[in-house]
Amino acid sequence: MNSRSDLKTEAIISGGQDAGHPGVRRSLTEWARQVTNCRLCRNLTLVVFFAILVIEAAILVPSYRNHEESLLRHRVDTATQAIVTFLAAKNAQAVTPTMLNDLLAESPLSGISIKTQSGRLSAGEAVSQPGPADSRLRNLPRADQGAIDLVWSQNPALAHYDVHGRVNVSSVRGELVAFVWRILGLSLLIAAFVTIVTMAVVDRMMLSPLLNLRERISRAGKDTEHPMDYVRAPERCDEFGEVETAFNSMLKRNASYLSRMRHLNQKLDQLLEERTLSLRKTERELEMSTLYDQLTGLANRNLFEEQLDRYFSRQNASKDGSEALLVLGLNNFQTLNGIAGHEVGDRMLQEVARRIARHSGDHSHVARLGGDIFGVLVAENDRVGGDSLESRISSIIESCEAPFRIGRQLHECEVSAGVAVTPMDGQNARTLLSHAEIALQRAKKSPGQRVQFFASEFGDQVHRRQEMIRDLKAAIRENQLQLHYQPQFDRHRHCVGYEALLRWHHPAHGPVSPAEFIPLAEETGLIIGIGDWVLEEAISRLAVWIGQGFAGRVAVNVSALQLSDQHLTRKISDMLLRFDVNPRHLELEITETALMNDVEQAMGTLEGFRTLGLQLAVDDFGTGYSSLAYLKALPVSRIKIDQSFVTGLPDNEQDQALCRTIITMAHNLGCEVIAEGVETEAQAAWLAASGCDELQGFLLGRPAIEGFR
Repeated sequence: MNSRSDLKTEAIISGGQDAGHPGVRRSLTEWARQVTNCRLCRNLTLVVFFAILVIEAAILVPSYRNHEESLLRHRVDTATQAIVTFLAAKNAQAVTPTMLNDLLAESPLSGISIKTQSGRLSAGEAVSQPGPADSRLRNLPRADQGAIDLVWSQNPALAHYDVHGRVNVSSVRGELVAFVWRILGLSLLIAAFVTIVTMAVVDRMMLSPLLNLRERISRAGKDTEHPMDYVRAPERCDEFGEVETAFNSMLKRNASYLSRMRHLNQKLDQLLEERTLSLRKTERELEMSTLYDQLTGLANRNLFEEQLDRYFSRQNASKDGSEALLVLGLNNFQTLNGIAGHEVGDRMLQEVARRIARHSGDHSHVARLGGDIFGVLVAENDRVGGDSLESRISSIIESCEAPFRIGRQLHECEVSAGVAVTPMDGQNARTLLSHAEIALQRAKKSPGQRVQFFASEFGDQVHRRQEMIRDLKAAIRENQLQLHYQPQFDRHRHCVGYEALLRWHHPAHGPVSPAEFIPLAEETGLIIGIGDWVLEEAISRLAVWIGQGFAGRVAVNVSALQLSDQHLTRKISDMLLRFDVNPRHLELEITETALMNDVEQAMGTLEGFRTLGLQLAVDDFGTGYSSLAYLKALPVSRIKIDQSFVTGLPDNEQDQALCRTIITMAHNLGCEVIAEGVETEAQAAWLAASGCDELQGFLLGRPAIEGFR
């Protein structure tokens, strides 16, 4: 009850209508501010105010006319009475001009003309085109001095005199202005009074109840946990009372729903807690069964690989030193297991596992790989003092071969080991395990050497790869890379362009195949810098050729990594602008593999190329991830048939079918076709006859540094 009483008091303070009780009710200023801030009240009162002004204006216009007519009629009647009195007094005497002047001085007349038996007499201002005195006076024309010219033809008292007169009405205008100001002031007072009354009524009947209801709805919306605290009995029987009744019903329903939801949440929380405990228990059991060896408690192969990969990913690749993965196998374990029994064999495996784990600083680096095979990572931080890798491995093997007692008997076992060392033998868990197990098999086949390090052509390849990376970086620094240009011809053997081909002449090894160093450049990210150099070199050479009269194009290959460069389009645009080369002379060749590597990124980059005006070609078509759906959407102008399809022409029927299909499909898509690897006249003739637009190959021209001449 207290909370309800407080809310009611607060509602009275915030929403009362009486402005005469300060401290409890609102002040007049607060009331006016509340009303004017309410859009509904403001709009309604403005409509009422202007409606009253329109009504007053509608009333003012005829009132103005009637008042004007009344003032004019008063002047004319005064003048008429003066004339009648004058003529009645002078009836027996002859009228003279002096008498007329006296009449003008004593009446509103400023001019008069009377026709008598002796003739027409006039005095004062001349009267011209007089109107009838009994007509509507405000419609008669006015003289310059604000006078009205009249004739009293219908007046019985003046009918025998034919009197024309000019009545001075100049003072009527001032009286009319004063009348208008009085009416306007009264209208404004009435409009202001009615507006204020309307505002007060609107505030009492609509605004205050609406604001109180809005405040209650707002508080109920914020306090969703206690909807019943905001239920109030309706105090009115109109539409606002109905709204309050509906709001109370909604609050009661919400309270009912809230009670049910709380009950359901409690049951759900209880079920969720029970299910969570069950799932955690099941998860632990599943983890133990799927990730750990049940006999020894060591990690199994899957967990071991995962932990090793996580460990290698944390290591700094540039640090000195190396780790060794040691794979141990118990010799003649099956024989011992068959003679002494499985129980003895299991005890032996458990003891070996314990001894191996003792030599590892991290138990997550020890695993039972299966049967009598164990794996352990000999990490650099596990070595003590100046222990070498070999001495550390020897201590592990010696510990495993030491005799151990099972029951009353001593047992010994021989151990063979295979070792794979990072980074020479691999840099991930699966590769290292595979190589260490190969070395273990060699150790088991070599009785005189129970420890074998992995050494094969794989190590030579790793060494060769590192050496190649160093040489490639040196080639970039020392400008050993060159561009050769191979001509491209149309079917009539006219040269239409050149393809820029990257070449590397090693100072010691001679020419290096692009198939060897370009994939390596892409793997290491060097292709970005090389690609920028190739583009700049090709565009600069193209600018020289254009100056010599060259009208064809130069094609440059773009890798997948270059397509992922968001600034590639801007770089090419800057190069073209710097060397003053029209974009139509430059063609970019992109392989299908590069396009499908990141389709969205590639599409965005290619759209930038098309906006720039560059020509685009799909290189090695048919050898990568061909997707006709994407090909249709790509802004490609030329498709290049891979030389692997051209080699068998014209005798190989499959090559014929493939090439013919590519040519037809490309033409249907609005693309031209160029075949590369054309080396015989028969190939060139078949391609030209089949509709191939352009040819490229050793038959027509080999790559050369000079290019266009």
